[in-house]
Amino acid sequence: MSWMQQLSKVYENNMDHVGEFEERQNQRITLLPVSHVMQSAQIEILINRDGEFVSAKVIEKENARTIVPATSASANRSNSSAPHYIHDKLFYVAGDYVAYTGENKREKHHQDYLGQMKEWAEFPNAPKKVKAIYQYVKKGNVIEDLINEKVIPVDSNNEVITKWTSSEEKPLIYKVVPGDILSAFVRFDVLHERADDPFIWEDKQLFDDYIEYQETIAEMEKGYCYVTGKETILTTQHGSRIRNAGDMSKLISANDNSGYTYRGRFAKPTEAVQIGYDVSQKAHHALRWLLQRQGTYVDSRYFVSFGVEEVEVADPLEGTANHLFDFFSVEMDEDTKTHIYTEEIVAKELNKALQGKRHELKKDMLENIIVMSVDAATPGRLAIVYYQEQNADLYYEALAHWHRTCYWLMSFKNENKWISYHGAPSTYQIVEAVYGRNGDPRMKKELYTRLLPSITEKKAIPKDIVQTLFNRVKNPFSFEGLGQWNSVINIACALINKQYEKEGFTVALQGENSSRDYLFGRLLGIAEVMEQRQLKERDEGRATNATRYFNAFSQHPARTWMVIRKQLNPYFQRSGGQTGYYAMLIQQIEDKLAVENMTDAPLSPVFLLGYSSQIQHLYTKKEENENDSVAE
Repeated sequence: MSWMQQLSKVYENNMDHVGEFEERQNQRITLLPVSHVMQSAQIEILINRDGEFVSAKVIEKENARTIVPATSASANRSNSSAPHYIHDKLFYVAGDYVAYTGENKREKHHQDYLGQMKEWAEFPNAPKKVKAIYQYVKKGNVIEDLINEKVIPVDSNNEVITKWTSSEEKPLIYKVVPGDILSAFVRFDVLHERADDPFIWEDKQLFDDYIEYQETIAEMEKGYCYVTGKETILTTQHGSRIRNAGDMSKLISANDNSGYTYRGRFAKPTEAVQIGYDVSQKAHHALRWLLQRQGTYVDSRYFVSFGVEEVEVADPLEGTANHLFDFFSVEMDEDTKTHIYTEEIVAKELNKALQGKRHELKKDMLENIIVMSVDAATPGRLAIVYYQEQNADLYYEALAHWHRTCYWLMSFKNENKWISYHGAPSTYQIVEAVYGRNGDPRMKKELYTRLLPSITEKKAIPKDIVQTLFNRVKNPFSFEGLGQWNSVINIACALINKQYEKEGFTVALQGENSSRDYLFGRLLGIAEVMEQRQLKERDEGRATNATRYFNAFSQHPARTWMVIRKQLNPYFQRSGGQTGYYAMLIQQIEDKLAVENMTDAPLSPVFLLGYSSQIQHLYTKKEENENDSVAE
């Protein structure tokens, strides 16, 4: 139960966020108060302090989020009658619902809601706003008022038009309510006496009043909570809607009324585990808030990283560019088309960025950073598929290690300028490189999860991931274009570099490296650059022989190299001195390859490192020569 303990602490450390809405990822979110749920309302009714109707309106979708006081039963309701307090669906709040629809089965829903509101309104020191709303709803004319206010349209027979079929402009109510408009959710507000009066669904004093009221009337079993170790009110009904508003799956569930999975083991749920109501509410609300605030999702799997005291932490799923975006966004000369940041510069700035995040945490309160992921195997059951607690220093050290060891030359475009840097790709880039844009989302989410231990725990990267990516890269024409293929090669090189981190490979060309695979990669890189330059001079857009034979070369390097070398001869003959430098390089590398290594044994992924480093070296050398010529 460590996850509940830590999430409960997160809630308590962020009490100032309770009920405070903020904009995150294009939606309004808040940390919910205990005993409250979030609902999307479609209709708003304003009444005065005496419980008299003032006005009503349809709510735009962007303003629909409403904090609603709830019971354990109403927060987990399905088809049975279990009303919320104050705000709820029309068939709960409207006493004239049955009169307009003829659905007699809904009569109980309204009576339950009205009885619940009556008890709170008549409770000693009940809030005036609650009393006013009760005075209004007990009159039983909510739908009539909405019709008179033109919120709910009716036909010539004064019957509600539940679905709009006319060709005329659709009224707003039909745009915001999915399906039958009589299933709309209604929220109430009471006429404000002062300009700074909060909306009733954002009134913190009302939140506290409701929590206090629930604690007073609670008739729940008491016992020792397994999370806190204290005697408290227990609950067997735990939070749902953790990942999104339509998510009914739960992390903890004791629903065993049919099928009897646990027959003969437990007579009742609390014999398996006892969890306090308060800690369950806080933990589930905190997790929901964190996922909405700073979570990432792939298919049905959600990932989040957070600190116990300071929730903002560096995201392990992000690449080096994400962490250093502000640094990369510095002003550059107008005539600069490309800006390259070396390994030393990136390492220094990344250190600053991560150190800055680390120092934002108060040293005297430094505790764990948590990385977790949740997913649902079935619609009703949610599971924690990854969970790791780490000391903050160890966490940031692991992140820095990942960015230092899983790196290669990366590029991205920023305001029409290309920025190249030595850094790590993001997990998104890795996953897209391994499976492609049209890959199975289920495979992709598993790969995200499998990469996390390598990032946050310094564990070795799974070999099958590198091999899968290597196999994909070997087929250049399976990509949408050679530009995309080259980008994926760089990502593959970063992962290969990580897999062989003890070998000490670098982006810079290692001229002394005598590895068979590395040298064969260099040969293919020289052939690629030489022919590419010749084709560019002749304005020919076709692929080089090195690219065309890439897959065959990786499988049968010696035999394929003889074919490629033979096809390079015409370029050597026609271009004379221009290609002499390449001929010399090829001869030097062939000399380094011992006779016993000139075989057709398949090449390992290291060959890609030699290929990429050689190409970068040749292009960089050309740029340096051009710059020297300009200077002279």
